Amino acid sequence: MRLGDDIVAVKGVGVATAKGFLRLGIRTVRDLLDYLPFRYEDYSEVLRIKDLRPGAVSIRASLVQATGRYARRGLHITEAIFQDESGSVRATWFNQPYRAKALKQGEEYYISGNYELSYQRFQIMNPSAELVKDFPLNTARIVPVYRQSKTVTTMQIRRAIGGCKDLITTLPETLPSWMLEQYDLLPRPDAVMGMHYPESSEQLAEAKRRLGFQEVLELSLASLMNRQENAAEHALSIPFEETIAKDFVAHLPFKLTDDQRKTVWQIYRDLEFNYPMNRLVEGDVGSGKTVVAAMAAVMAIHAGYQVALMAPT
Repeated sequence: MRLGDDIVAVKGVGVATAKGFLRLGIRTVRDLLDYLPFRYEDYSEVLRIKDLRPGAVSIRASLVQATGRYARRGLHITEAIFQDESGSVRATWFNQPYRAKALKQGEEYYISGNYELSYQRFQIMNPSAELVKDFPLNTARIVPVYRQSKTVTTMQIRRAIGGCKDLITTLPETLPSWMLEQYDLLPRPDAVMGMHYPESSEQLAEAKRRLGFQEVLELSLASLMNRQENAAEHALSIPFEETIAKDFVAHLPFKLTDDQRKTVWQIYRDLEFNYPMNRLVEGDVGSGKTVVAAMAAVMAIHAGYQVALMAPT
């Protein structure tokens, strides 16, 4: 398997599932590895059963028994008892009828989920369950949560990434070595690995810092290139006419603020140049952005040009 291969090359991803991945913008193995979590659930601390407290928990325990039954209106309930050297706890799943058969009596599992009061007793609700002898994808660690679609769940995304985890180390570096050294940044493969499989909150923070740095750098470079391209373009010069501006202001039902006057003057000066103006006027609701745009429009109209004013509301 290579980074450029279609997503169907990943174990467990068929043609139908690949269509669901495509809706998430994931077409290739590289796209999959670049699809980063948007939040995390911390199940990294494995507790003894007797030490459980309400909230997100992880335990390492053996399955005593698991049973499934249908309740009212077709609701399926799977209940299982797990125990360790300190005690036992009940885990409950809703509408997962395969659970009872999938769980193997006597095997040791990592169980991660919310320990909460339900039906007048504390139990772990709808947890993830993975055999201790298998590498835990969804339990006993800081678990990534991915944006999902109607046909592809965050669990499926985790499994797919697990199927090509070894390829993360082959991801090409996108920043020069001097920049990594100067700003003390992780190499890109390490950062991506840290996002999908963080071993600690510190490692996750470093991974976010590295990839965030790259994102800001790319946006800054794109903005700079956009400015250079704009500077190379030719635009019509719109001369400033003081009488037009004064007449407009005289008919306003309010007085312009100093900030509004300063902003309008900067725009008028830009309009006189023969290259395109690219400007963002930022301000709170009611700060007068619209009147600033209107004054710019009036000067263009007076010079014989057309104006389009687009308003979001």
